[in-house]
Amino acid sequence: MNATELYPDTEQRRRIMDFIMAAGQTLLENGAEVFRVEQTMEIMACSFHLREFHVYVLTNGIFASAGTAEISEVRNVPQRTVHLGRVAAVNELSRDIAAGRCLLDEAERRLADARCIPLPGAKEQLACGAVGAFCFALLFGGDLRAGLVASLAGFAASIYLLLCARRNLPGGFQKVTTAMLITLICVLVCPLAQANTSHAIIGTLMLLTPGIAFTMGIRDFVHGDYLSGTIRMIDAVLIAASIAIGTGVVLRLYTMLTGVVVV
Repeated sequence: MNATELYPDTEQRRRIMDFIMAAGQTLLENGAEVFRVEQTMEIMACSFHLREFHVYVLTNGIFASAGTAEISEVRNVPQRTVHLGRVAAVNELSRDIAAGRCLLDEAERRLADARCIPLPGAKEQLACGAVGAFCFALLFGGDLRAGLVASLAGFAASIYLLLCARRNLPGGFQKVTTAMLITLICVLVCPLAQANTSHAIIGTLMLLTPGIAFTMGIRDFVHGDYLSGTIRMIDAVLIAASIAIGTGVVLRLYTMLTGVVVV
């Protein structure tokens, strides 16, 4: 279809609708804000002359219709991750469509390519876990020894999270058990390394903190998406609670068994 065709037929309208829904789903499941998903889908619909297009986006679903509800679609997005490379690729695609530089055939191909951009490999994730924990431990006042212990715990936590992802374990379970693993490693290794246990634990736990969920919730509130913002904030609170429970259980058991209070 030519992007300048003002009245696409029924088959073309359905094809355009499917493309727009796939683009919105790609954005939403890879960490884009709700307002960005809605805005991008509306721009694409306008550029392809899909008339009377209406869309409503939540954090886990997309509802859209076009042509006085002649075409209606719903997309469920149960699982979300963070891949800003895919988000950037779809944003660039929408700008090219709006500028008339991309027809529907090419847009579908580019969207398929964007959806296939790979996540960072296991080696990169392990390296980021170790280096990130080390830096956070130093940032919170720890010395080199605390940073090294945090690096070890971050490396182990990254391995565990990769294994959990392969088995599709629930997110809440992953957060609780990873926090327990991190705390256990730190309370066992820090006395041997004569490092500050609290600095090592805090530095490593920063890898699990729900910073993105909290930030996205604030952005949704600012743009008037109160329902989506509330959902994201609840998600952030639940993640923080899971981290606190996992850490607290191990510290309590360690104190009961050894009589040593970690400070």
